[in-house]
Amino acid sequence: GWTKVDAFFDAWRSAGFQPVGHLVFRKTYSSKSRFLRYQHEQAYLLAKGRPPLPKQPLADIIDMPYSGNKLHPTQKPVAALAPLIRSFTLPGELVLDPFAGSGSSCAAALLTGRKYIGIELDSEYFNQASARLTRVEGRIAAKRSSLELIPTVR
Repeated sequence: GWTKVDAFFDAWRSAGFQPVGHLVFRKTYSSKSRFLRYQHEQAYLLAKGRPPLPKQPLADIIDMPYSGNKLHPTQKPVAALAPLIRSFTLPGELVLDPFAGSGSSCAAALLTGRKYIGIELDSEYFNQASARLTRVEGRIAAKRSSLELIPTVR
């Protein structure tokens, strides 16, 4: 969270990362209300060395539709994550999510042709994410097999 940003920046820098961007995920709903109504989440884009710039940079404000949080209390929609994965990785490359939760980033990786490693400590969420990813793999396999059945004209 934003109240811990100094600790995060210290940890990132000590691991050799530098912030190269800041993202705001705009929500149409308020996840919490205190002094303000919290209608966004944020993320930082980190890099090591001098990675290539994306061909088409993304906007730093991304709409985040409500996922329904059916699998996890802070579940992210795949639709908000897929453009990030497409922009910063190539098909076949690896996406790492050390806080996998419901597996949204892993599902986005699968759906965009990437490999993934998802780490989740909570066994309940791990099991839900694993089942979700099995369903996604099944949908991808079914789509591939249906495409193989389409006759081609030679």
